[in-house]
Amino acid sequence: MAGRTRFSDLHDDLVAAVLARLPLRQVARARLVCRRWRALTADHSFLRITASRRTAAGFFVNDHLSVRTDYVPFPLDCSTAAEDGPSPDLSFIPSAALPGDPPRGGIGDVHVSGSCNGLLLLWCPIHRPAGHYACNPLTRELARIPVVEGLHSLNLAFDPSVSPHYRVVAFGHVSDIHVYSSETRCWGAAVHHDRSLFSGLRSVHGVFWNGSMVWTVGHSLVQFVLEGGHLKTIPMPPKRKKGWFCAYIGVSDRHLQMIGYTKEEKLTACFEILEMQRGRSEWSHLYRVDLGRVKELHPEIQWPTWDSRSEEHKVTGYLALSPVCLVRGTGEAGKHGVLIFSIPGKIMLYDMKDQRISVVGEVRSSVRELHSLCHFEHPWYYFYAYSPSLFTV
Repeated sequence: MAGRTRFSDLHDDLVAAVLARLPLRQVARARLVCRRWRALTADHSFLRITASRRTAAGFFVNDHLSVRTDYVPFPLDCSTAAEDGPSPDLSFIPSAALPGDPPRGGIGDVHVSGSCNGLLLLWCPIHRPAGHYACNPLTRELARIPVVEGLHSLNLAFDPSVSPHYRVVAFGHVSDIHVYSSETRCWGAAVHHDRSLFSGLRSVHGVFWNGSMVWTVGHSLVQFVLEGGHLKTIPMPPKRKKGWFCAYIGVSDRHLQMIGYTKEEKLTACFEILEMQRGRSEWSHLYRVDLGRVKELHPEIQWPTWDSRSEEHKVTGYLALSPVCLVRGTGEAGKHGVLIFSIPGKIMLYDMKDQRISVVGEVRSSVRELHSLCHFEHPWYYFYAYSPSLFTV
């Protein structure tokens, strides 16, 4: 009809604005329509806009022996990424799908060892060639990370608001840190450090925050700043009680979150969640969590002390419950977030808004996993939050 404007006649900015409102899985399909749409949706500014509107869709969880990895989606009402469709599919990787297994993320001989802003870091022992890979499950892209002998404990670092390129941080033989760049496709010069800084390293799984990798080391946090390659410590919360320890660190909405408590405080299942905002150096209160009702629903998580296990009135000596993932609420105050925590065999959710507690997944054990380990909860460093994106590897 004369005088009507066709969609193809619209300016690029308007077309991009329309495409940005689609679920990411639909955007990936729209890329196949024409070269113009592919170019518009591959532009870094477009990718940043679509990524900024989405929270974590779920998380990958490893078993205690790192034999299998499963994917657990968040409930539909807890994630803006739920509209992007089914769970991430890794079956396009030859070793990710075993005969008889459904095509779902993590099944088979693919081990998820990192996740950052829509990209995954994988260890594929059977894939040819075997090794470490960066992966985007949504775009079905895979890029090999050439790891030289002696490097281990790889962590993924990716901030799309700063650069379209990701980096991989690894420990060396003794006292050095190495950084791989997807821009140069090679490893940079080793950064040497004082070995005492990492004395008491609790987990080689670090979190990427504010341009840095952060690890829990004893009763402190160590921060490796990628730009400049220097190490420093992050101050811990003041006025900590004797016996206090850091039980969780994570990143949500560009803020660093921490959960810590004493053994006695953990037994009550009541604790505070603290956070450090980007560019700040002090901790502030975010949430107060009371999971006491979990003890009523699942009394088996209260383990008696050794000397009272056969007594009528048992004394609780350990609470098999661990925080594993925090999704911060929107806005500056971060209200109405959710906490994911694990108990033996289950992954559960606590909603800050209405104090609702629900089961979001079951933890399955591999055939090779020791029977005794199945009775323990999974710690936070076995979990990798995942948020879909269209960034390339």
